[in-house]
Amino acid sequence: MGSRSLERGKKARETIKSDNVTVVELDVGSDTSVKRCAEKLKGETLYALVNNAGVGLAHKGVTLDDVINVNIIGAKRVVDAFLPLLDKKIGRIANTSSGIANGYVSGTSFGSKIGYATAKEKMCLISPTVTWAQIQNVLDVEKKYGYGPDESSKGRCAYGVSKACLTAYAILLAREHPNLVVTSCTPGFIATAMTKGFGAKLEPKDGTKSLVHCLFADLGSQCKGWFYGSDGKRSPLAMYRSPGDPEFDGVKDGAPGDGWPR
Repeated sequence: MGSRSLERGKKARETIKSDNVTVVELDVGSDTSVKRCAEKLKGETLYALVNNAGVGLAHKGVTLDDVINVNIIGAKRVVDAFLPLLDKKIGRIANTSSGIANGYVSGTSFGSKIGYATAKEKMCLISPTVTWAQIQNVLDVEKKYGYGPDESSKGRCAYGVSKACLTAYAILLAREHPNLVVTSCTPGFIATAMTKGFGAKLEPKDGTKSLVHCLFADLGSQCKGWFYGSDGKRSPLAMYRSPGDPEFDGVKDGAPGDGWPR
């Protein structure tokens, strides 16, 4: 279990009440920290990587650049460093995304426009041939235009684009590493420091269903970076699917909408 603070990580381990958890010092926002941690684990064989670290402007002292650096660049940083340690036959990578990823791709979140990237620019985020250069371009567009006209929209856009790109990154990884099972998922609207004041009622433990599914379910050889809803069911990338709705069959995924005019 990676933690920026070994002390806080050890306290978290005590709440888990398991002897099978080893805490390692890891800050996904730092090249040095990630490389140091991977070096310490050299020789180990890992079953899975869980890219779960995430921040938003609700966290004290967090900037827009921090949101991007941790939520998406941090995931790539971890994969680049730890990929050699993953089991080549049964290894998995699971990215903790968010329902706002769908909102960003469709162009609307909580009834408001989100993002400056055009529909054409965002189309890559649901494409099976997405490249890192295309993902980076979407990030660059949003940064160029300041993410939004005010603090609220800036935060939603930065978080939304980071999670949409994280979802697309799973598709990219699945294509480049067909021997691995790579997925992304949303935990649901969980009551945490990030969602305080927005009406979230689910407890953190309620947000584990989709991630457990991604890590341990038999997803079959057809799974190519699929996105799973909080109920553990496959969901589309360009539109929202409510928990309990019929599982996405991969046939129609909608299309990215246009964000604010430039």
